Amino acid sequence: MIAIASQNISKSFDGKTPVLDNVSFEVPQGEVVGFLGPNGAGKTTTVRLLNGVLSPDKGKMFLLGEEVHPDKRDIHRECGVMTDTAHSYEDLTGMENLVFFAQLYGLSKSDAIDRAERVMKLFEIYEAKDKKLKEYSTGMKKRLSLARASIHNPKILFLDEPTSGLDPEAAKKVNLHIKEIASEEKVTVFLCTHQLKYAEEICTTYGFIDRGKILGFGTFDELLSNKQHSIMLEIRGENIPLDYRSENSDSKASRLSINSDEEANNIISAIQNNGGKVYEARQAGWDLEDLYFAYQKGGAQ
Repeated sequence: MIAIASQNISKSFDGKTPVLDNVSFEVPQGEVVGFLGPNGAGKTTTVRLLNGVLSPDKGKMFLLGEEVHPDKRDIHRECGVMTDTAHSYEDLTGMENLVFFAQLYGLSKSDAIDRAERVMKLFEIYEAKDKKLKEYSTGMKKRLSLARASIHNPKILFLDEPTSGLDPEAAKKVNLHIKEIASEEKVTVFLCTHQLKYAEEICTTYGFIDRGKILGFGTFDELLSNKQHSIMLEIRGENIPLDYRSENSDSKASRLSINSDEEANNIISAIQNNGGKVYEARQAGWDLEDLYFAYQKGGAQ
């Protein structure tokens, strides 16, 4: 079954500049989708359209086979949403927050408590259930937001930058919990982010978006098959010249596309001849970052 579908969606806020331009994709049920793009690419607008907060200028969107429309609320009981703007109540405890939101979804008081206890244990915040939210750390608040989004056992979970503002350790823990809930609760996850490292750890499908246009959508292997990919040469050293640095790298590391061992040798020699040092060099396949930037350079489909 297709859990999420977008059919030729376009959206503009000023009537001139498209925020989304003819966006189409399908997400099978049970997938963890990484919807990836820079800030301002159209990720958050896509989530708002899928949740009926906004209406498209043209095109249609579907959740679990039903068309999304602002005045059709029943389908949204099957969805959970986590965004930076969806705040809980600071003067209520973690448990009180979850029970309150669970009852808004129609759960009885006893069912709400049972469900709240389950998700707090799943997200490892049960020990803080009786603490007020204002006493929670940033990472704990993120996990409580995840618990809140999943409190009513949704079939689809929309997450907008769930690891923003977190240190690497906290971000890794949040991603682990996302992966767990997708597996244990059989939830389709639509994850909007610009953090490729974390997306690569948990996602099964990827969508690349930039300036409101879909650049590619599919599994890693499907996206890779559309590119003439080569082997990557990973270099660790010092004073690597600019001509031999990859995008977003510094003078101590680089990752370059090569076609042969001879080319690898020539690059290493050139770095050394230009005053750089090479401590380690190895050949590797493409990762998600390589794939993402290849689609960025290639433009829209």
